[in-house]
Amino acid sequence: MRYSLILWDFDGTLADTLPGLLQIFNDLAPEFGLRPIVDVQAIRDASPVQWLRQQGISLWKLPALRNAIVHRQEGQMAEIRLFPGIGDVLERLNACGYRLGIVSSNSENNIRTCLQANSAEQWFELVVGYSHLLGKQRALRQVLRRTKLKGHEVLYVGDEQRDITAARRAGIDAAAVTWGINTHTLLAHHSPSRMVDRPDQLLDWLEP
Repeated sequence: MRYSLILWDFDGTLADTLPGLLQIFNDLAPEFGLRPIVDVQAIRDASPVQWLRQQGISLWKLPALRNAIVHRQEGQMAEIRLFPGIGDVLERLNACGYRLGIVSSNSENNIRTCLQANSAEQWFELVVGYSHLLGKQRALRQVLRRTKLKGHEVLYVGDEQRDITAARRAGIDAAAVTWGINTHTLLAHHSPSRMVDRPDQLLDWLEP
């Protein structure tokens, strides 16, 4: 097999949470003194730093904003669906012998609620929810230590530029999916190991 462990981002990669997240963000914007999101395409084309500037989000507000968003999401998670085709991909990768896990800035509780509602929790041996929006690199390195794997044995699948960057800094290959937050153009500019436009393309690449 190409890798021993495949790690996944959650929001925008496995689960179609973007519509709900946009509504939650705009509901919270007045409370945090932020600009609401009115142009979704502008968000999709923006790097993390650009996005923070566009919405008027300072770094010191990030922890409280993240926690508020995660808390608001709790009531939505049982209704959130995985992207079409994802369930079949997870089942087949598991059958091929790949270990699967999730590393996300969402909470473990939210992620597991969604997985359970989609009958998908059984495919994942670990679910890591970290609390700092810019802490993905550290979380990935912690998974390497926890699993006793080397970076070249692990693949991270995500939908944002920051996923590619964090994986690279952790010494892990990254596959970028184009059905989530960031556009194909922005993702390709950061040279992931693989660009994926449909879930089944992961099988074409990863199945033995």
